[in-house]
Amino acid sequence: MRSSSIKFEIAILYTAILGLILIIFSAVLFLISNAFLHQIDKRLISKAQAVDYAINSYISVLGENHDALVQAVGKTFAMKKDNLLQYKTWKITQKWLKESQSLNLGKDYIFFISLDGKEIYSSPNIDNKLSNYFLEDIQFPLSGQIEIRTLNVKHKNMRVISYPFSDKTMGPYMIHLGELQEPIVQQLHKWLFSLAISVPLVLIFTSFIGRMLANRILQPVYEITAMANRITKQDLTARIKNKNFGREMESLVESFNEMIARLERSFKHIEQFSYHVAHELKTPLTIIQGEADLLLRKDRPIHEYKQALRIVMEESKRVRQTVDDLLLLTKLGYQPEALNFEAFDFYEFFNEIVDQNSLLAANKNIKISTHFDHTRSPLMLKGDRLHLRRLFFNILDNAIKFTPPGGKIDLKIEHAGKTIITSITDSGPGITPENLKKIFEEFFRADNDTTGSGLGLYIANTIAKLHKGAIQVESQIGRGTTFKIILSL
Repeated sequence: MRSSSIKFEIAILYTAILGLILIIFSAVLFLISNAFLHQIDKRLISKAQAVDYAINSYISVLGENHDALVQAVGKTFAMKKDNLLQYKTWKITQKWLKESQSLNLGKDYIFFISLDGKEIYSSPNIDNKLSNYFLEDIQFPLSGQIEIRTLNVKHKNMRVISYPFSDKTMGPYMIHLGELQEPIVQQLHKWLFSLAISVPLVLIFTSFIGRMLANRILQPVYEITAMANRITKQDLTARIKNKNFGREMESLVESFNEMIARLERSFKHIEQFSYHVAHELKTPLTIIQGEADLLLRKDRPIHEYKQALRIVMEESKRVRQTVDDLLLLTKLGYQPEALNFEAFDFYEFFNEIVDQNSLLAANKNIKISTHFDHTRSPLMLKGDRLHLRRLFFNILDNAIKFTPPGGKIDLKIEHAGKTIITSITDSGPGITPENLKKIFEEFFRADNDTTGSGLGLYIANTIAKLHKGAIQVESQIGRGTTFKIILSL
């Protein structure tokens, strides 16, 4: 597994996070354990100091000799009331009894021994075996120092303080006072020991688990990669199957499948588009080539040359028109930001278009009727004048082309809220329901259209959409057709 791979990074991250959690958990346990030990140590120091003070208090009234020391130690650790005959120590005993009860010395393990290991006193809870263990394990600390250590006694941890007795006139003695650690402290120590052993093993194990998880997480990526390698322009039908990869990965798979679907539609569109372009250009180029070939076979009269040139000119215009339309479509499709939006009076704009098309209509004896007053207050529209002109010219050109001589075309402008609805109604033969569904498709031409490129209405519809508008068509066979161009103000 390479160090630069996502799988490696996921495995390392997973292991690092778990390791960090374990380390933090161990640190918390360690701090808690130390806090408990610190409390025990403070308590042991307080007890040892209290015992030292009590023994010295008894010695001060009993005398400074070995027998008095033994008696003082006995009274200190007996922790019971004196009778009235012991009037010298009665007050000391009463005071010490209250203090010893508050210190809870009755449950502790207590030794009072001399430098040579001679036992002066040991508490009742210490048997011979435990006494020997203490005498062997506990050593005198350096002069004047206090030592606190942990001993394991009968599978239990005991915290023991070695406290030098402060009266040096009778030789060095030592107070050893032990307190069993609370069960929770012992458990904390066991956990810390277990963690110290298990953490490396757990991290090694989790590194393998992290790798397995990374494989599972990245499985959709592997499948997408394999699918991408199999996809070619000859076959774009392949899709990745959804296998419950998880919400995020399912989203990635869906996005990839949608991308392939879009590519498939685009390739089909390009294929169909290329076919239509070739078909549209093939016919006029064939005609041009045929006319030129016919003229070159032998000499012809002047009028035949002129006729042939007129045909070549017409077909050349048709080719030029098709090329111009294709260039415009490319520009609209890939550079919609190239449109120059500006505010202008729609009445004035549309009236100019009507005037320019009136001559074409007059040549066919077609009457154009307008149902709007262009002299009224301006109706401001924000759009690209050049391309909107192309939109209306294309639709009006179709209306004039399919309206028979002597027919009529009605033009109407309605201002409804924030929209302008322009209606263009002709008295032509109408459009069949089958063709009505296709008129906005690229290169679609009706059976009776032999001159158009099949791109006029497609371009008009594209321009309308770029202006956040729409074109609606209503038609009845034998009664004409109405185009409604809806534009937003």
